[in-house]
Amino acid sequence: MAKTVKSPEVLEAEASAAEMKAKRDEITAYYSDSISHLEVQLNYETLLKDIETARAERVQAQKFLANAMAEQQQAQQAPAPQPTGNAVAGTDWDAASDKAPPAVDPAFAEAARKLKQ
Repeated sequence: MAKTVKSPEVLEAEASAAEMKAKRDEITAYYSDSISHLEVQLNYETLLKDIETARAERVQAQKFLANAMAEQQQAQQAPAPQPTGNAVAGTDWDAASDKAPPAVDPAFAEAARKLKQ
């Protein structure tokens, strides 16, 4: 039988394929080793995000309570509103308006104001 001799191109292609496989194995090993570290980092980052979210919600709740308390204090300190001159029904309308109520006798409006006070 005749001995087959491989050409330099074939030998180079086989060596190149072997080198590629070795490089792929090396990269796969690197990524496999890194996964455990990345999982720890992901857990760390997730916990930080949850802490920041909880902190923001707490600050928002405190702000809401502070605003509610301030409104309550302002309502307690504000004087009771005094009725104005137009407190009688029908006196605060523009008489020229087509949606104005029927005209009220001024004497009747004055009597109604005195009764209300």
